[in-house]
Amino acid sequence: MIQMAYVVPRELWLYDDRGMMNWMGWLLSDHSAFMEQAAHNDQPQQALSAMTDAAIDGTLKQAFEKRQLVAIQLNPMWDTAYLPEVIGLVVGCDDGKVFLQAQDGGMQTLSVTDIRHVRTTQSKHWWAA
Repeated sequence: MIQMAYVVPRELWLYDDRGMMNWMGWLLSDHSAFMEQAAHNDQPQQALSAMTDAAIDGTLKQAFEKRQLVAIQLNPMWDTAYLPEVIGLVVGCDDGKVFLQAQDGGMQTLSVTDIRHVRTTQSKHWWAA
C-alpha cells in the first residue's frame, strides 16, 4: 500500500497550530452567554394580569388558527415568584393540555389550568416560526 500523505516537519510550518488553544476564546464566550441567559431565566418576573379561562382559550385558539407565536406566563409554583414567559407556536390542544413548539424546535406541554396570562407576540427573527 502506497501512502500519499506528505508530513511537513513542525519547524517548517508557516503557522504554529496550538490545537485546542485556538478555540478557548470561542468556548469561553459561548459559556459566558449561556450563563448570562441562565441567570436571566432564573430571575423572577413581574406578574401580568390574570386572565379568565374564556380569554385564555380565545387567545390560544386565535394563535393556533393564525399560526402566531404566544408568550405564556404560568401561575407561580411557590410564593409569588413568576418564571419567564414560555414562548412558542401553538401546535395543538388535547384534554386540558396545550402543545407548544419552541423557536429552537423543542416541544413543550403545558396544562391549561397552569396558565395565568397569554398574549400573541412577534418572533425576534424573520426566519423563526
